[in-house]
Amino acid sequence: MLIRKNTKAFKTILEIITSCQTRADREKLIRLYITRAGHTIKDRISVEGIQGDSAVFYEMNYQAVLTYLQSSNHQLHQSEDIPGIYFFRSTSNKVWDEMPFEFDEAVKKEFASLPDLPVLRKKEKAEKYVFPTAESKTETKAKKEKTKAPKPVKVEEEEPDQPNYKTKHKITFTELERVIYRQPRLNKKGVLDYYDKISEYLLPFLKDRFQHIKLQSDRSESKELSAEVLVEDSSQIPEWIQSTTFSRNKAKEEILLCNDRDHLLFYVENGCLEFVPATSRIKSIDSPDYIVVVIDGDESELNKTVEVALAAKAIFTGLQLPSFVKTDGKSALHIYIPLDSKSDFEASKNAAEFISKLIRIKVPDVVFKGIDEDVYGKVVLDYSLNEEGNGIIAPYSLVAADSPTVATPLTWEEVKDGLRPEDFNSETILKRLKKSGDIFDSLFKKKVNADDLLSRLEENYAFLF
Repeated sequence: MLIRKNTKAFKTILEIITSCQTRADREKLIRLYITRAGHTIKDRISVEGIQGDSAVFYEMNYQAVLTYLQSSNHQLHQSEDIPGIYFFRSTSNKVWDEMPFEFDEAVKKEFASLPDLPVLRKKEKAEKYVFPTAESKTETKAKKEKTKAPKPVKVEEEEPDQPNYKTKHKITFTELERVIYRQPRLNKKGVLDYYDKISEYLLPFLKDRFQHIKLQSDRSESKELSAEVLVEDSSQIPEWIQSTTFSRNKAKEEILLCNDRDHLLFYVENGCLEFVPATSRIKSIDSPDYIVVVIDGDESELNKTVEVALAAKAIFTGLQLPSFVKTDGKSALHIYIPLDSKSDFEASKNAAEFISKLIRIKVPDVVFKGIDEDVYGKVVLDYSLNEEGNGIIAPYSLVAADSPTVATPLTWEEVKDGLRPEDFNSETILKRLKKSGDIFDSLFKKKVNADDLLSRLEENYAFLF
C-alpha cells in the first residue's frame, strides 16, 4: 500500500525517523533490513543479524531511509502481506522492495502524541547472516559442480573476547561493539572501560546510597536501581550483589547498592549509563549530607549561568560557607554545601530556598523552577532536589545524552566566561584527574549544620523578603 507524502501517516513516520537519528537506543525502536537487487521483503536480511560490524550497516541504511523519505524518486509503501513492514520502491524499479524497516512497540509510548502512528511489530529473533567472500563464492561454485545437494554451512556464533577488568566475581560482558554515543562515537566497551578506570573516584559518591539511574535504552527517565528495573528476570541478579531493605510510606522496599567496582561494572553491563545517588546515606536516610542548588540556563548562553554561579559564590564567601561546584555535563552548574547529617530534609530544603532567594536579589532576572512561569531565555534556580527521595547526578558519572560528557567537579577559578561542559568528557577527565587530582576530595572535611544555617539566615536576612 502506497503512503503518500502529504498524509499524516507519512509525516509521522518522517518525524519518528528524524527524531531517532541521534538517539542511542534507535536500534531498539527502529529495526532495519536489506534486500538484494530485485528482491522483495520476503527475502529481507536483518541488519542486526549481519556478522561483522552491523553498526556500520545500520548507520548506512538509516541514512538511506532518511534520504528516501525526502526523495522524489522513491515512494514509501506499507506491506499488505506482512503487517508493520515498510519499504521503498523507486520510480524506475517497481519490483525491488528497497530499505525495509519496522517500528518496535516501544514507539507507541515514546511518540504517543503524534497522529496516525505506524503499525508496530514485536521483535523477532534475527537470523545470523554472513556476507560471502570472493573465496567462499569460488568454493561454493566448485562444490556445486561435484554435487547437486550441498549441505548448508552452519555459522557458529563466537563469544566476544572478554575485557580484563580483574573483577572478583564472574561477569560476562556482552554486545561490546554496540554504539552508545555517536558524537563522538563510543561503544559499550568504551563505556565499561571508562567506568572501570573512574571507579575509585566515582564510588565514594555512590556508596551506601540508593540510586536513581538512567538506562542506555531509556535516557529520558530516571528510575530507582532495583532488580526489577535492571533486568527483566530478577533471578539473573547474582547472589553477590548487595541490597538493603528500608521502610518507605509504611512499606518495606529492597534496593540494590553500588559499593564496589564489581557492582558498578555489573550495573553498566546491564544497561546503567547515568548514576544519580540520593543526598542521604542508608544509615541516616532522613538526614541529607549536603545541600545542592542547581543553576541551569540555555546551552548556547552558558555565560549567563556562570554569572549567576559567581554571584552565588560571593554570597557563600560572605556567609563563610564552604561551597563546591560541578558541571552536570549539559547546561547546568551544581553547587554543593556539605552538611553534618544531623538535620532533616525540611531544614535542608528551606536553607536551599533561602540561599536561592539571596541569589535572586543579586541577579534579579533569575527564576525558580516549578514556581515562575516565564522561564524562556532565563537562568533557572532549582532547590527542589533537596527534598527527600530526590538525587543528583554523581561527580564523574557519564551523562545520558548524545555525547559522552561527564559531570565534573570544577575549581571556582574555572567558573568563568568560555566554560564548555563538552570539554569534560570520557577522554579528558582521566588526564584532568592525573594532573589536578579530585577537586571534591575535600567535600566533607568542613561541614555545616542545616538547622543552624537556616536560623542564621532567617535572623539576619528575613527582612529582605
